[in-house]
Amino acid sequence: MNRTRFLVLLVASIGSFALGQGTPGQCVAEHYKVVALPFRPSHVNDSRQVSGTTPRGRAALWSEGAGLREIELPAGFANAEGVSVNRAGDLIGVAMNADSSQRQAFTYREGQMVLLPGGQSKPFAINDQDEIAGESIFANKGAGGPVLWKKGTPIDLGACCGGTATGVNNQGNVVGDVYDREGRYHPFLWDSTRGMRRIGSSGEFSSSVAINDAGHVVIAAFPYVLLYKGGKPTQLELSAKYPSHAKAINNCDAIVGAFGPFSDAYRAFVWDKTHGFRDLNTLTADPGWKLEMATSINDRGEIVGYGDHAGSEDAGFLLVPQ
Repeated sequence: MNRTRFLVLLVASIGSFALGQGTPGQCVAEHYKVVALPFRPSHVNDSRQVSGTTPRGRAALWSEGAGLREIELPAGFANAEGVSVNRAGDLIGVAMNADSSQRQAFTYREGQMVLLPGGQSKPFAINDQDEIAGESIFANKGAGGPVLWKKGTPIDLGACCGGTATGVNNQGNVVGDVYDREGRYHPFLWDSTRGMRRIGSSGEFSSSVAINDAGHVVIAAFPYVLLYKGGKPTQLELSAKYPSHAKAINNCDAIVGAFGPFSDAYRAFVWDKTHGFRDLNTLTADPGWKLEMATSINDRGEIVGYGDHAGSEDAGFLLVPQ
């Protein structure tokens, strides 16, 4: 590892620790400025670098200084999605063939693309140590299961019957969902010491969505959303009328996602302990936007997602606290 990259990761680790000790509600805002993005965003890091997918089906990174940078497709693939980006600016994504019957996870760092080993692989999250959570088919199993790639090597997290790893924090704790032998799926938490264990709701169909550096886990137990902390799940008071779908959590326990009766009627939300549930459309002054889905929130309170803008559907946005 070169000296510059080492310093970036060192600062990231210190910053993550400090923010993880903060009180819930300190990195959310009362009002946001809307910045239009030229693609559909998936994640924003603390340096305001954004991962996502362009309208022509290419994984990409965006920043204010560099603008939009599309990532070249690997040979044999027709489309790609940008999934997430860590503090050092390392991108993860998934490439697909023309009919999407084949897919391959990849990383893109310092101008180099590396395909991750595993069949039908897809990444979902990357931490600041370049550990990547996702799913892949192992040679000795017929179904895809949760995986953690460490230094490019896949680690089978131990699911008997399939599942997906959806999040990994800077302590190497992994969350996701795992299927049982009856076809029901359950949220799990994994670490290298204790292995995989089920957490949260006792319901038959629920999933861990995301985890922060304090080890707090967002669990989707439709139509409810739970926050698992201190070994206990607590149901969050979100939309009183419609189902809510959480997508991300930051180190202040601020959670973002969407709510609504169906996808075409979704509205983006933010929740934190201090302010409770809020429709993000009520926190901006730009009437030209309908914010439909918030996909990520960083520790500066910046939020990305997509919605309708000036007649364009699935228009990307960045919300900057004011």
